[in-house]
Amino acid sequence: MSANVDLLRRYQQLLMLSNTMLTLAKQSQWDELIGHEVGYIQAVEGVTQAAAGTTLPAAMQTQIRPLLKQLLDNEKLIKDLLVNRMDELRSLVNQSNQQKNVTSAYGRFSGNVLHPSDL
Repeated sequence: MSANVDLLRRYQQLLMLSNTMLTLAKQSQWDELIGHEVGYIQAVEGVTQAAAGTTLPAAMQTQIRPLLKQLLDNEKLIKDLLVNRMDELRSLVNQSNQQKNVTSAYGRFSGNVLHPSDL
């Protein structure tokens, strides 16, 4: 019975980490989110090891099921926010490349006075 209680506690801790990570993602605190990733992975491994070879009573399954659903929902929301962030970063990189190309193109003409007849 204590193994089941330990497993439930691990799921609850995992959900707390997941909620923290979702909050960080919503606040665009990407560095902090990455800092929590290792702890989250370790918590997932802990749940996996604690659940290995365990047959849970129906009552315990009923308690864990909403935690699992919330974990999956959080994962999806975090993934969606990360995809949006990747799109933002991709756009910034593209803008930077375009600016570099423009600067390079016009840089060749710096210090030169161009007249229409030069074209």
